[in-house]
Amino acid sequence: MMAVTYRHIIYIYFPYLAASRIYRNAGPSGQPMVFVQSVNGVDRLVACCGLARRYGLVAGMRLADARALCPTLHSHNHNAASDRADLQHLALWARRYSPLTGVDERANGIWLDVAGAEHLFGDVRGLMLDCARRLRRSGLRPRFAAAPTCGAAWALAHYARPGIHIVNQPKTNQFRANQSRANQSNQPFSGAARPVAPPRTKIQQILAPLPLAALRIDQDIDAALHSAGLHVIGDIMMMPRAPLATRFGDDLLRRLDQASGDIQESFSPLAPTQPMIVSRNFAEPIAAASDVVAMISYLADEMARLLYHTGMAARRLELGWQLVDGGRYRHDIHLSRPSRQAALFHRLLAGVSDRINPEFGIEAGWMRAHDCSPLAPLDQPLHHMAPSSNVTIDENYASLIDRLVARLGYGSVVRLQPQASWQPESAQQTRLPEMAMPASSVAGAGWLASAQSVTAPPRPIRLLAHPHPIDVVALLPDHPPAQFIWQRRTHKIVKATGPERIAPPWWEAPAGTKSRDYFRVQDHQGACFWLYRDGLPERGEMAAWFLHGFFA
Repeated sequence: MMAVTYRHIIYIYFPYLAASRIYRNAGPSGQPMVFVQSVNGVDRLVACCGLARRYGLVAGMRLADARALCPTLHSHNHNAASDRADLQHLALWARRYSPLTGVDERANGIWLDVAGAEHLFGDVRGLMLDCARRLRRSGLRPRFAAAPTCGAAWALAHYARPGIHIVNQPKTNQFRANQSRANQSNQPFSGAARPVAPPRTKIQQILAPLPLAALRIDQDIDAALHSAGLHVIGDIMMMPRAPLATRFGDDLLRRLDQASGDIQESFSPLAPTQPMIVSRNFAEPIAAASDVVAMISYLADEMARLLYHTGMAARRLELGWQLVDGGRYRHDIHLSRPSRQAALFHRLLAGVSDRINPEFGIEAGWMRAHDCSPLAPLDQPLHHMAPSSNVTIDENYASLIDRLVARLGYGSVVRLQPQASWQPESAQQTRLPEMAMPASSVAGAGWLASAQSVTAPPRPIRLLAHPHPIDVVALLPDHPPAQFIWQRRTHKIVKATGPERIAPPWWEAPAGTKSRDYFRVQDHQGACFWLYRDGLPERGEMAAWFLHGFFA
C-alpha cells in the first residue's frame, strides 16, 4: 500500500447550532431569536438564527441595540455546555467519513481529514454533498469548505459566500514520480515518498479577497490592521514581513503561513471512548444452572479486573447473553455510586441466574460497564449504629441502596430531598438515590433548620399529600376560623395563631393561582391543625378553606 502524500481538510461550520437545538426541541417559532451572554455587566449577542441575521444582528452586538432593530426579538441565555456537547456528537458522527475528526469549540465547527477516503464517495465533492444532505435532514444548516490546509478551510467556511468550497490539491504521488525518474536513469529506487507541497499560489488567490479576520487573529490585531487601512488578506500578502511582525506581532504572519501551507498545521483528532466490555464464548451451549452462575461470576471478576487496570469505576452494569436461536437478552444492575469491587458485583448479581431461561442453551455472555468515571472516594461507614450491631464494618449506605435497587428494581427506591420553596407541598422532592447520604450529613443536606430560621413560624409534623376541603365558620371573612367541619366532625376552635401569608412564585405559578393565609389552630380537645384560606377577601376573591397538616 502506498502512503497518502496529500491532504484534504474539510471544515464544517455550524453558524446556527444553538438555534437548531431550540428548533429541534420546540419547533420553529417564526420569530427572530438570539442567544446572549453577560460580558462586563452588559448583555451581548453570542449567536443568532438566520432570521435575526436578516435584521442586521451579529454576534458581539448589545442586546439593547438588537431590540431597537428588531422589537419582536426572542432572547435566550447562551448555553456553552450544550454547544460543546452537540459538537462532540457531530464529530463522533462524522467518523463515518474519516477516522480523523476534531472539534473547534471556539468557532462552532468540526474538522475532518479525509485524505485517502474521498474515493469512497467518488471524490471530495461527493463526500461533502452526502454529509450536507444528512445534516440538513437533521435540521442543521452547515457551511462546508475543503482545502489542503486547516487555515484555508476554516477561512472559506466562515467568510466565503455560502456554499461548498473546494481547493483541490493535485494527487501527484511522489512515489510514482521518483519511480519513473529512477527508471529513466537506470538508478536504484529508494521507495521513499515525500508529501506533496500544497498549491500555495492557488490558496493565496482564493484567500486574497477574504477579510483579515479569516486568518483567526485576535480582535485587537484585526482592529489595528483596519486602522492602518488593511482590510483583506491580499493587502498583506505582498508586504514586507519584518515591518508587519514588528507592528502587529508574529501571530499575524504565523496564521498567514499556516493558511498558505508554508507552516504545517493540524488539529487534535477526537478519540472516541472505548467500550468497557468483557465477554465469553462457549464451544458448546450451556444450560445448567451451575454453568450460568459460573458464567456470571467469571464476567463479574473480569469486569472488576478491567475497571481496576483502567482506573475507572462503573455506575451501571449490563449483563447480556445470547441463546442458540439467536435471541439476545440483557439485565441491568444500577449502583448508587461508582464502584469496581468484585465482591459488590457478585452480591448484586447473586439472584440474576434465577431470572435467566437458557432454553436450549447459551452460546455467549458479556458484561458491559456504563457511566464510567474515575474511582470516587469510599463512602463513610454508618456512624449512628453501635459497634455491636450485626452490620459489618464496611457496611455503608451505598451498598444498602445497591441491594435494595437490585431486589426491588431501578426507580423503586427514592429519597426525599429538601427544596428551597415557601410552598409547603414544594418544600421537598423525591430523587433517585444516586449518592449515599450518611447520617452525619443530614444537617448539610438542609433538613435541619438554620440559625436564621428560629423566628420562622413552625411547621406541622405531618403534611397531607393533598389539602382536604373543610367547612369553616368565621366571625368575619378575614378573621381566623371559629370552628370547622372535617370528615363530618365539628371542631370548635379555642386558640388560633396567624395569619401567615404565602404567595405563589409568580415566575412559575399557573394563571389564577391565589395567595394563602395559614392559621395554626387548636380545638376544644387539644388537637392542633394547620388550616389555610385560599384567596384573599380584601381583593374580592372567593375564599375557600382547606386542612393541610397536623401539629403534635
